Amino acid sequence: MKKDFELMKKCPLFGNMNNEELEFILTSPFTKIQNFSKNQTVLTEGDNVQSLGVVLSGSVQVVRNDYYGNRSIIALVESPQIFAEVFVFSDTPTMPVSVISAADSRIMLVGLKKILSESPDQSLFYSKLINNLLRLVTEKNLRLNEKIEIISKRTIREKLMTFLLFQARLQGGNSFTIPYDRQGLADYIEADRSAVSAEISKLRAEGIIESNRSQFRLIKNPE
Repeated sequence: MKKDFELMKKCPLFGNMNNEELEFILTSPFTKIQNFSKNQTVLTEGDNVQSLGVVLSGSVQVVRNDYYGNRSIIALVESPQIFAEVFVFSDTPTMPVSVISAADSRIMLVGLKKILSESPDQSLFYSKLINNLLRLVTEKNLRLNEKIEIISKRTIREKLMTFLLFQARLQGGNSFTIPYDRQGLADYIEADRSAVSAEISKLRAEGIIESNRSQFRLIKNPE
């Protein structure tokens, strides 16, 4: 529990909270902590979700499968970020997506509505949590806008280069590591894996990028 307590302190959802407040959340009967192995399902599409998730360690992918079985990665959520908060607070009856562990992960599931209702000092406690939650939701909306911009491009090259340019900006340089393998990258930009691999090869041949597995370097902008 001590290790989980220290991991909680790193999560932006619990920012500006004192040890007593963190302990209250950690020991609440509405808080559950579980370990998940890579590729294990954390939440399933169609679930009635009452708790938001906190990635204490590892990472999860929020994924959607369409009618034809095509898989799309909506977002990658890494420690110490949160997931499923929108579905909990919007009173969505069922999850429209699934959450899959992308690595061996330790996940805290927090029944935040129940915890807020039973807070011993509800006004201050509520204010801290809601302010933190609003900030996180705003930041996620910015990431979602980037995702929309990527998948709205007409060609695979445009989708791929838009994604790589976002990653370069996010990581502060022309050399960076993306958080996906080839299949994950294809799922994220919503394109066929073989077509994505072929486009990467073309970009390398044209001297626009260098790449080795998940490592990329932008050399010049495509014409």
